Amino acid sequence: MISILIPIYNYNCVSLVCDLHQQAERLKISYEILVADDYSDEIYKEKNRIINKLPHCKYVELEENIGRARIRNYLGRIAQFDYLLFMDCDAEVVHRDFIKRYLDARNLGKVVYGGLLHPEVLPSKEVSLAYKYEKNAEPKNTPEKRSLNPYKVFRTFNFMIDRMTFLNHQFDEAITKYGHEDTLFGKSLERDKIEIIHIDNPLLNCGLDTNIKVLKKTEESLNTLFEIREKVGESSNVLKAYRKLENWHLTGITSYLFKMTSNIIRKNLLSSHPILHLYAFYKLGYLCMIFQNAKRK
Repeated sequence: MISILIPIYNYNCVSLVCDLHQQAERLKISYEILVADDYSDEIYKEKNRIINKLPHCKYVELEENIGRARIRNYLGRIAQFDYLLFMDCDAEVVHRDFIKRYLDARNLGKVVYGGLLHPEVLPSKEVSLAYKYEKNAEPKNTPEKRSLNPYKVFRTFNFMIDRMTFLNHQFDEAITKYGHEDTLFGKSLERDKIEIIHIDNPLLNCGLDTNIKVLKKTEESLNTLFEIREKVGESSNVLKAYRKLENWHLTGITSYLFKMTSNIIRKNLLSSHPILHLYAFYKLGYLCMIFQNAKRK
């Protein structure tokens, strides 16, 4: 029936697995919950090993860090059931019928995306940038609005896929650093005209990054985007914005302005009240700087 697959790195996901285990047991279905640990620190491994004591659950400890794309492919390949339910380890179950909602939608399409939510109240000022960014995007992420652009808004946080479809459309393992494995995965599905069905079945994102970590991941993601830019094409808004500036011969001045203002912008983005327009400029300016630096080599 269903394999629930959770890649994990330096996070305690025992509570998530217990919630999913209880739901699956109530449904009386054939299932497995596989958690693959991407070489976490020992303190997290010790906490998560209790997962092995739950029936139909397995906690696999990898001997090296293999990254976000490879670990998802690994889980998909070792799964034994026809439907693969992928989710991130920092998720929290919102609905008591979460698994059932996915199973009820399994005949609608080969890929089903349930969406995600974020806490109603800011958990801490240290995560204000991620929180404000995600909450600002939530009104656009209803199933109806996601369905208008089904591939572009796809995220690996919470989705189900037919096993054979996954084996034919795995994550691009050429991406070894952070960012955009979900972008290329969505493009692969779009290229082969495999429909993504969007339903109302979110998980709560409890693992919001601190502001400093958001900026670090943003820069890593933009470097990844530069490396795979030919594969991404029109799927990235910031890359599309760069191409427009390029057509207007404004990438050089944008890069210059970014270098002159980046410290001031960072100060705001690391504060308790980050301005999202500044964050958008930070991403575009940083990407322009990457391109300009590459041209000088």
